[in-house]
Amino acid sequence: MSHAFLRGDVRADLASRDEVVALLVDDHQRAQHAFHQFDRLWAQRDAAACEALVRRTCALISLHATLEEELFYPAVRRCPATGPTEHRLIHEAEVEHLVVRILMSQLRRMTADDPQFVPLVGVLGRYVEHHVKDIEHGLLPQLTHSSGMDWSSLSTAWRRRRGELEQQWRDELQAPARPSPSSQDRPH
Repeated sequence: MSHAFLRGDVRADLASRDEVVALLVDDHQRAQHAFHQFDRLWAQRDAAACEALVRRTCALISLHATLEEELFYPAVRRCPATGPTEHRLIHEAEVEHLVVRILMSQLRRMTADDPQFVPLVGVLGRYVEHHVKDIEHGLLPQLTHSSGMDWSSLSTAWRRRRGELEQQWRDELQAPARPSPSSQDRPH
């Protein structure tokens, strides 16, 4: 049924649902694209660009994980349609977030010349890939057909909090693709 034939409040809720889902999926796609871009940059031996990309990607993942933990998972838990499978997926996602934060903490302290840098980026990419699969193929299909989610409130809170987090992570999200002249002198 087209959104145009629905009552205003239902249409607004569907639009809010579509917005939240699109924001979740967009972040997932941006993160996955970053890992593919990393592989290309690494193959070109562009260590500085790889380091900058990892900083931006870690900031994006941190922002996204915070939104999920503070807003999305609690909303899913409150939804009457959430069953044992969805609860398990949320618990697993929270554990994955913990591991991802540990990996990112390690990466933030490294440079590309560290022998563990590329393997850690690969492991982080696999965690993100697994997380995306669980959310997009496990949680979202169940939730997008549920009338028990308060998509409108979630959408409003998501936009507000995302703006705050983007401001907080502004420098890292906009990390330059190339190093500044002073950082070019650093040995690799």
